Amino acid sequence: MTTNSLHGLLDRHEKGWSLEQSFYVDPEIFAVEQAIWFSRQWTVIAHASELPRKGSHIVRSLFGTSIIVVNSGDAGFRAYYNVCTHRGSRICKEDGHSPLLVCPYHAWSFRLTGELQSTRDLPAGVDPAELGLHEVPLRQIGSLILCGADAENLPDPARAEEVLQPALRHHGLDHAKIAVRRSYPTQANWKLVLENFFECYHCRPSHPEYFRMNGHVKVSAMLDDNAAQEWGKVVDDWRAEVGDDQHNRTVRVAGTHDEMKFTLYRHPIGLGRQTQSKDGRAVAPLMGGFANYDGGETAMHFGRFSFMGAYNDHAVLFQFIPRGVEETDVVATWFVDADADLELIDMDAMTLMWDITTKQDKQIIEENAQGVRSRAYRPGPYTQLEAQTSDFVESYVTVMRELLEAKGPVAKVEQVA
Repeated sequence: MTTNSLHGLLDRHEKGWSLEQSFYVDPEIFAVEQAIWFSRQWTVIAHASELPRKGSHIVRSLFGTSIIVVNSGDAGFRAYYNVCTHRGSRICKEDGHSPLLVCPYHAWSFRLTGELQSTRDLPAGVDPAELGLHEVPLRQIGSLILCGADAENLPDPARAEEVLQPALRHHGLDHAKIAVRRSYPTQANWKLVLENFFECYHCRPSHPEYFRMNGHVKVSAMLDDNAAQEWGKVVDDWRAEVGDDQHNRTVRVAGTHDEMKFTLYRHPIGLGRQTQSKDGRAVAPLMGGFANYDGGETAMHFGRFSFMGAYNDHAVLFQFIPRGVEETDVVATWFVDADADLELIDMDAMTLMWDITTKQDKQIIEENAQGVRSRAYRPGPYTQLEAQTSDFVESYVTVMRELLEAKGPVAKVEQVA
């Protein structure tokens, strides 16, 4: 695909309408996204509890590239491309613990801080300092570990840390452990997955359980002025009662040709529910700074690919992982207090709403993708209830156009390692 043809597709886009078919099915466009767009995004890779001691390491995918995240001890968490600097072999196949990172091919070993340890077999004149592991940019927001690929063009998330870290601490994420992790592989382009996630217009016909378990949906899923006024009063009364002051905060982190939004908002679950469990009653010990159940939900967006919903007794992290032009993994991780006895927690009750909702999303997104593949597909207009989705698409179009103009011919774009 030439730069001109991709520019033509972007220029034909009509504001307030969905994208043309190629953006959802063309592997060449996905390759360009990998090379010039994904690399500028921070995304949540792990929680600190997954690396509990020096030498702990995990293997993760960063936008199609295998990386190793390591607890290096005093040097903190570090991330490296999972590529041996000898002849390129993968170093780690799975999560584990070891004092060194040892390549299984020729047994080259690397320190947890990335330097080459084994130098005995190096040819004369080769500087071992030049053969350390290639580091991946890493930042922490509280106990969440974020990684990105393009060190020169990633935005500085320091301001986002200031806003989100206190909320994560209050919800006890710095003293939490994983209770459940589930993956929902979805046969659809990553943009279709995010477009669905950013709107609740589909909640009434597609998510009956979610619809009846959340007080806000009559506003976010229906154009009903009376319901909006009633819900507004519920929110105001709840905030006055609990003294909530952590709501509706958005931090824009500027990057080259783009900006990332980190958002935080808190509101009541509503409907008399203590937490987001099957029956609305508590399922786990209180977390963090909560002394009682206030029935609140805190939502946090970490850029475009990670989202968390946090309640009084548990939290759920969503990670959206593009794996191919029509292959996206949705990973949901439930956290509870680090001292909680997992045997005493009703996992089915705790996971029910988001598990069934995500399975329903998988089905409707895959059906959406099948329709988009049809020769009959044409872009359609977004409604008022899809404003966030429309904003995401407009941002995508604008940024892709700017990045293409800055980068030059698509054929010269460097592919992700």
